[in-house]
Amino acid sequence: MSIGYSQTNNGVVSGVVKDVTGKPIEAVIVVLKKTNKRVQTDENGVFKLSNVSIGQTVFVIRRLGYLTIEKNVQVKTEGITVIDDIVLMEDLTQLNEVSIYGNKNKFAKKETKSIARLPLKNLENPQVYNVVGKDLMKEQIVLERTDIYRNVPGAVPNYSAGGSQGLTMRGFSNTSGMLNGMNTSPVYPLNPAILESIEFIKGPSGTLFGGTRNTSFGGVYNYVTKKPFGVFGGEVSFVAGSFNFTRVAADVNTPLNKERTALLRLNVAGQSEGSFQDQGYAKNYVFAPSFSYQVTDRLKFSVDLDITKSAYTMTTISIGSLTNVLARSFEDLEFDYNRSYINNDVDAEIGVNNLGAQIDYKISDQWKSETKFLSSVGYYKHLLWTNLNVLTDSTATRVIRNQTPETFGNIHLQQNFIGDFKIGSLRNRMLIGLDYNNAYNELNRVVGINYDVINVNQPLNDFNAEKIRDLSYAKGFSASNTKAETYGFYISDVVNLTPSLMAMLSLRVDRFSTKGTYNVSTGIYAPNTAYQQTSLAPKFGLVYQPVEGKISVFANYMNGFTNLAPVVQPDNSVLKLDSQYGTQWETGIKVDILDNKLSGSISYYDIKVTNSNYKDAVTNYTIQDGTQSSKGVDVELIANPIPGLNIVAGYAYNENKYTRASTALLGKSLAASPKNVANIWASYAVPEGEIKGLGIGVGGNYVSDSWFETTNTFVLPSYTLLNTALFYDQPKYRIALKGNNLLNEKYWNATGMPQKTINFLVSLAFKF
Repeated sequence: MSIGYSQTNNGVVSGVVKDVTGKPIEAVIVVLKKTNKRVQTDENGVFKLSNVSIGQTVFVIRRLGYLTIEKNVQVKTEGITVIDDIVLMEDLTQLNEVSIYGNKNKFAKKETKSIARLPLKNLENPQVYNVVGKDLMKEQIVLERTDIYRNVPGAVPNYSAGGSQGLTMRGFSNTSGMLNGMNTSPVYPLNPAILESIEFIKGPSGTLFGGTRNTSFGGVYNYVTKKPFGVFGGEVSFVAGSFNFTRVAADVNTPLNKERTALLRLNVAGQSEGSFQDQGYAKNYVFAPSFSYQVTDRLKFSVDLDITKSAYTMTTISIGSLTNVLARSFEDLEFDYNRSYINNDVDAEIGVNNLGAQIDYKISDQWKSETKFLSSVGYYKHLLWTNLNVLTDSTATRVIRNQTPETFGNIHLQQNFIGDFKIGSLRNRMLIGLDYNNAYNELNRVVGINYDVINVNQPLNDFNAEKIRDLSYAKGFSASNTKAETYGFYISDVVNLTPSLMAMLSLRVDRFSTKGTYNVSTGIYAPNTAYQQTSLAPKFGLVYQPVEGKISVFANYMNGFTNLAPVVQPDNSVLKLDSQYGTQWETGIKVDILDNKLSGSISYYDIKVTNSNYKDAVTNYTIQDGTQSSKGVDVELIANPIPGLNIVAGYAYNENKYTRASTALLGKSLAASPKNVANIWASYAVPEGEIKGLGIGVGGNYVSDSWFETTNTFVLPSYTLLNTALFYDQPKYRIALKGNNLLNEKYWNATGMPQKTINFLVSLAFKF
């Protein structure tokens, strides 16, 4: 009798929840109104709720960050009642409030499809990666990329005098990031105001990302820019602080039609800063619109533009010889930390123009196509780079590079086919991709201009750009052009052998080709600079989840590569070099437990670099049998132990040495490669009550000693940074105060540049 009642009076309701782009949304709560009956959507956006009373009823459909909707449904007496056209719009206001007040691990936003280019969750991915998102950047009042890098376990910010910023990961330096998964110009003065997040992918990553711009075997990092969403909203902010810093930024998003299929988001920012030293400045301006159009439920295209200009001064330090230098650390040199030894006339004016486009097409329920394009043109209107080449503890030669004008371009075209299907009972998530990369430059430079010798205890000579230009013309500019093309094919498949056991099998084939260096003055290509190389990059991984969705044990083997040009031997013969390879073995554990309140990872890795080339000390011939070993441990912890309290912390140990090399390098550690690096940031915001939104953040970084130069004689000192922030965050505005380097620590980066002393910032933002 009870069975008959159930069949007559109860039914089953099902549906698929999607966003405005047609993408399924996971973890949406579907509630039968005025009851306790509810269900959540799965990873495909699908839900099914049984035992629903027959007749007219109302369902409430909600998810954090989206506008809640209600659906009137006539539940049928037989079969399954399907709710059609369930589309959720993003809610900017709710997103702002949730990130402040909710009991949510807001720094643990790891889910991304751009790292594996497959729909893989963090616990399903056999590779370690870290993501720094907008919530953390906002709390820390990020002004430049180095502020972001300090939140990554084991990452040490470094600097390229040409205008890019980068970091050392797992003992290897990299100043070339990617933009939305694509290769940019090596000249990229990016402003963080346009960023949604940065993804840091640990270990050699040539299988998916190639070797053209990802020559660091420690990993790659990907800048993810802000994208349009389905409702009107935005923010205007102002920041001011020490050393005459000011920044004005605006982020405005709006639908362009009633259907909300055409969306536009515009980010603009301008900032200017002096220096803690007696001379120096930095300015940056960015204009970055992003447009998307959902043509049909299957087809979407988007266009992103980034026009950035920057002007700044820079002074690096080198030690040509330690013969007459008694100091063995920057702390021991007589150079005044607060003096620049240049002036603001000797500077750089650079920029980049990025134009990206993407077409997404849903081929079927199992396959989709992703077509991506990026044209990135970086340039130096002029670049006057000063290097202080230390001669003694108190003297140095001011050496100038004049690069005026120069262009560095990169065109990248990529086609991906992404599938999620079953073969028998085995689920396969497969990526098949092709890409073409064209990297080119037009150089015009004079290097090694010895301007003068200075004594830091005596008055300095006049130092100006006009004299540098005269010296440049006297010595003569060298003009050249190069172009290199790369064709790549890659395939990756993640197979669920069981629901808890997954295997990743991946392979890339790259064909690199260049005609060499074209000499503008002679009209011919330089001899022995043309070459072609073919590289193979495999990647394998295993993931086992003893507690599904909460704990995973993983292991991987990954490969990266660098193309090497031929070298001319002392007898004028030509040695054709093979690609240099970096291979990594890694194993570890990832966790996401206590209802996402605690997540993190710990891993051990071993990276071997082979095919390095060096010169024999006796014969001066180049030999390609050099090896290098980098071993270490990475630890990350992200926690939300109580409502309002969020913590992100990391520690890394690394030892990176030359194991087969020239006599001068054998057994030595790599320069600027510290063994111990630690980071932490903890913040608390009052979650409810009259002072809801009032918060404090405290954090710090520790970087141990490393060597400044390859002989392992001169020390780059360790340092400890302490930072704090006070903020009051409301739905319509945010006020914040930030203190950086509160211990007033003196420290230097990998190029010998002194870093900022204690400084303060105040920020005011209006939301709409």
